[in-house]
Amino acid sequence: MYDYFIELPDFVYDKEGLFLYQHHVTMWKPNVHFAKAGLDTGKENSWFDYYPNKDLTILQEISSIINLDLNSKPYKFTKHLAGGILPWHLDPQRQCVLMIPLTDSPEGLQWINGKGEVIADHVYTCPTVINAKVMHGCPLITKDRIFLQVDIPCSWDDLKQDYKYIFNVPV
Repeated sequence: MYDYFIELPDFVYDKEGLFLYQHHVTMWKPNVHFAKAGLDTGKENSWFDYYPNKDLTILQEISSIINLDLNSKPYKFTKHLAGGILPWHLDPQRQCVLMIPLTDSPEGLQWINGKGEVIADHVYTCPTVINAKVMHGCPLITKDRIFLQVDIPCSWDDLKQDYKYIFNVPV
Protein backbone atom coordinates (compact mmCIF):
# COMPACT_ATOMS: atom_id res chain seq x y z
CA MET A 1 0.00 0.00 0.00
CA TYR A 2 2.90 2.31 -0.73
CA ASP A 3 0.54 4.93 -2.16
CA TYR A 4 -1.05 5.50 1.25
CA PHE A 5 1.11 4.09 4.06
CA ILE A 6 4.37 2.36 4.87
CA GLU A 7 4.60 0.24 8.01
CA LEU A 8 7.83 0.30 10.02
CA PRO A 9 7.62 -2.81 12.24
CA ASP A 10 11.32 -2.60 13.15
CA PHE A 11 11.12 1.03 14.34
CA VAL A 12 12.07 0.93 18.04
CA TYR A 13 10.69 3.56 20.40
CA ASP A 14 9.90 4.00 24.09
CA LYS A 15 6.15 3.50 23.92
CA GLU A 16 5.68 3.50 27.68
CA GLY A 17 7.82 6.62 28.15
CA LEU A 18 5.94 8.51 25.44
CA PHE A 19 2.57 7.40 26.83
CA LEU A 20 3.51 8.49 30.36
CA TYR A 21 4.82 11.84 29.07
CA GLN A 22 1.60 12.68 27.22
CA HIS A 23 -0.48 11.38 30.16
CA HIS A 24 0.88 14.25 32.28
CA VAL A 25 0.18 16.93 29.65
CA THR A 26 -2.44 19.45 30.80
CA MET A 27 -2.23 21.90 27.88
CA TRP A 28 -4.14 19.91 25.22
CA LYS A 29 -5.69 22.21 22.59
CA PRO A 30 -8.24 21.73 19.81
CA ASN A 31 -6.64 21.26 16.38
CA VAL A 32 -5.62 24.71 15.15
CA HIS A 33 -5.99 23.95 11.42
CA PHE A 34 -9.58 22.77 11.76
CA ALA A 35 -10.32 25.74 14.05
CA LYS A 36 -9.26 28.08 11.23
CA ALA A 37 -11.84 26.32 9.04
CA GLY A 38 -14.55 26.87 11.66
CA LEU A 39 -14.59 23.37 13.21
CA ASP A 40 -14.03 23.13 16.96
CA THR A 41 -12.39 19.74 17.26
CA GLY A 42 -12.44 19.98 21.04
CA LYS A 43 -16.22 20.00 21.33
CA GLU A 44 -17.52 18.30 18.20
CA ASN A 45 -14.94 15.61 17.62
CA SER A 46 -13.03 15.12 20.89
CA TRP A 47 -9.73 15.68 19.10
CA PHE A 48 -6.86 17.43 20.87
CA ASP A 49 -3.24 18.26 20.04
CA TYR A 50 -0.14 19.08 22.05
CA TYR A 51 3.19 20.32 20.63
CA PRO A 52 6.03 19.26 22.96
CA ASN A 53 9.46 20.81 23.23
CA LYS A 54 11.54 19.00 20.60
CA ASP A 55 14.58 19.06 22.92
CA LEU A 56 13.11 16.36 25.17
CA THR A 57 15.46 13.38 25.42
CA ILE A 58 12.67 10.93 24.56
CA LEU A 59 12.04 12.81 21.28
CA GLN A 60 15.73 13.20 20.47
CA GLU A 61 16.00 9.40 20.61
CA ILE A 62 13.41 9.22 17.84
CA SER A 63 15.19 11.92 15.85
CA SER A 64 18.42 9.93 15.99
CA ILE A 65 16.70 7.04 14.16
CA ILE A 66 15.54 9.28 11.31
CA ASN A 67 18.17 10.34 8.77
CA LEU A 68 16.49 13.67 7.97
CA ASP A 69 16.66 17.20 9.27
CA LEU A 70 13.38 17.75 11.10
CA ASN A 71 11.62 21.10 10.83
CA SER A 72 10.93 23.50 13.70
CA LYS A 73 7.72 21.75 14.87
CA PRO A 74 8.25 18.12 13.91
CA TYR A 75 6.40 16.54 16.84
CA LYS A 76 2.77 16.57 17.85
CA PHE A 77 0.84 14.39 20.26
CA THR A 78 -2.73 13.78 19.17
CA LYS A 79 -5.56 12.47 21.31
CA HIS A 80 -8.82 11.36 19.70
CA LEU A 81 -11.33 10.37 22.36
CA ALA A 82 -13.91 7.61 22.10
CA GLY A 83 -17.14 8.90 20.57
CA GLY A 84 -15.39 11.48 18.39
CA ILE A 85 -14.28 11.36 14.78
CA LEU A 86 -11.22 12.34 12.81
CA PRO A 87 -12.84 14.35 9.97
CA TRP A 88 -11.87 13.74 6.35
CA HIS A 89 -8.98 16.04 5.54
CA LEU A 90 -5.70 16.69 3.79
CA ASP A 91 -2.88 17.87 6.02
CA PRO A 92 -2.29 21.52 5.13
CA GLN A 93 1.47 21.59 5.69
CA ARG A 94 2.68 17.98 5.79
CA GLN A 95 3.06 15.31 3.13
CA CYS A 96 4.54 12.43 5.13
CA VAL A 97 3.73 11.81 8.78
CA LEU A 98 5.23 9.13 10.99
CA MET A 99 2.38 7.93 13.20
CA ILE A 100 3.61 6.30 16.42
CA PRO A 101 0.70 4.61 18.23
CA LEU A 102 0.71 5.00 22.01
CA THR A 103 -2.54 3.18 22.71
CA ASP A 104 -3.05 -0.48 21.96
CA SER A 105 -5.09 -1.46 18.90
CA PRO A 106 -6.16 2.08 17.90
CA GLU A 107 -8.85 2.52 15.26
CA GLY A 108 -7.39 2.59 11.82
CA LEU A 109 -7.28 5.24 9.18
CA GLN A 110 -9.09 5.34 5.84
CA TRP A 111 -8.32 7.15 2.61
CA ILE A 112 -11.07 8.16 0.20
CA ASN A 113 -11.21 9.25 -3.42
CA GLY A 114 -13.04 12.28 -4.84
CA LYS A 115 -16.34 10.35 -4.84
CA GLY A 116 -16.09 9.60 -1.11
CA GLU A 117 -15.30 5.92 -1.71
CA VAL A 118 -12.80 4.22 0.59
CA ILE A 119 -9.72 3.39 -1.47
CA ALA A 120 -7.46 2.15 1.36
CA ASP A 121 -7.55 1.50 5.06
CA HIS A 122 -4.96 0.72 7.67
CA VAL A 123 -5.06 -0.60 11.22
CA TYR A 124 -2.03 0.49 13.26
CA THR A 125 -0.01 -2.41 14.65
CA CYS A 126 3.33 -0.57 14.53
CA PRO A 127 4.76 2.85 13.64
CA THR A 128 3.56 3.79 10.18
CA VAL A 129 4.25 6.65 7.79
CA ILE A 130 1.10 7.93 6.12
CA ASN A 131 0.55 9.90 2.94
CA ALA A 132 -1.13 13.01 4.33
CA LYS A 133 -1.85 14.52 0.89
CA VAL A 134 -4.58 12.01 0.06
CA MET A 135 -7.99 12.61 1.75
CA HIS A 136 -8.01 10.59 4.98
CA GLY A 137 -9.86 10.30 8.27
CA CYS A 138 -11.38 8.01 10.87
CA PRO A 139 -15.18 8.22 10.74
CA LEU A 140 -15.79 6.34 14.00
CA ILE A 141 -13.65 6.24 17.13
CA THR A 142 -14.85 3.67 19.66
CA LYS A 143 -11.90 3.93 22.07
CA ASP A 144 -9.27 6.54 22.77
CA ARG A 145 -6.49 6.70 20.18
CA ILE A 146 -3.30 8.52 21.11
CA PHE A 147 -0.34 9.03 18.80
CA LEU A 148 2.92 10.86 18.55
CA GLN A 149 3.12 12.31 15.05
CA VAL A 150 6.47 13.19 13.47
CA ASP A 151 6.54 15.42 10.40
CA ILE A 152 8.86 13.83 7.82
CA PRO A 153 9.93 16.77 5.63
CA CYS A 154 10.04 15.16 2.21
CA SER A 155 7.66 14.31 -0.61
CA TRP A 156 5.74 11.04 -0.63
CA ASP A 157 7.55 9.96 -3.81
CA ASP A 158 10.95 10.56 -2.20
CA LEU A 159 9.87 8.69 0.91
CA LYS A 160 8.65 5.68 -1.06
CA GLN A 161 11.97 5.49 -2.86
CA ASP A 162 14.24 6.06 0.16
CA TYR A 163 12.33 4.99 3.28
CA LYS A 164 14.73 2.15 4.08
CA TYR A 165 17.56 4.67 4.23
CA ILE A 166 15.54 7.36 6.01
CA PHE A 167 14.50 5.02 8.84
CA ASN A 168 17.69 2.94 9.04
CA VAL A 169 15.81 -0.16 7.87
CA PRO A 170 18.07 -3.05 6.84
CA VAL A 171 18.18 -3.38 3.06
